[in-house]
Amino acid sequence: MKLRLKGSQLIEEGLLIVLALVMLGAVFGVSKQIVDNISNFFDSLIKGVSDLGYSLFGWLLP
Repeated sequence: MKLRLKGSQLIEEGLLIVLALVMLGAVFGVSKQIVDNISNFFDSLIKGVSDLGYSLFGWLLP
């Protein structure tokens, strides 16, 4: 009976470790996606400002 209880605790701890690793991977995946979206936003903002500046003052360039 004692051996069975010990094995059950080991299985439970193993499952908790696996669940923690899966959740850690999900957090890193979501955070990477958020950083990528912010980077894309600023890239498009810089491109938009650049296009606006060129359309307004592009005639000044040779």
